[in-house]
Amino acid sequence: MKTAALAATLALAALSSSASAIDLAAPGETALKVTKLQMGIKGPAVAACPADAELNIWVFTNKEGTVPVYIAKAGGGVTGPHQVTTKKTANGTYMGTYFRDLTIHQPIDARYRASAPQHKQLSNWVPLKASCAFGLGG
Repeated sequence: MKTAALAATLALAALSSSASAIDLAAPGETALKVTKLQMGIKGPAVAACPADAELNIWVFTNKEGTVPVYIAKAGGGVTGPHQVTTKKTANGTYMGTYFRDLTIHQPIDARYRASAPQHKQLSNWVPLKASCAFGLGG
């Protein structure tokens, strides 16, 4: 009995690792695919800190759906998943966005990228630089 339960558990684990629910589609239906993933960071406009920056991720797909994306910092740290829902745009493509305000409190020189690992997509590396030459507190 224990052997059968163990075999069933291992089979379920193998199945779930080889095909996620996102990859599966009903017969005759196209599976959701990420066709492009882009990221951009608008750095602080001033050399004083605290300062504001903006992070944007654009997810392009073959149809409407929700895509989990992650944000990685070069050298360590990953956040997510952040759920991005794509909708049909005026030009017939499908796109969704993720937006995040960032507050910079100290000097930074880092690179970030977005990923949609279930769809094997990575964005370009994007720099975030701030000198904080003039500290204003905060």
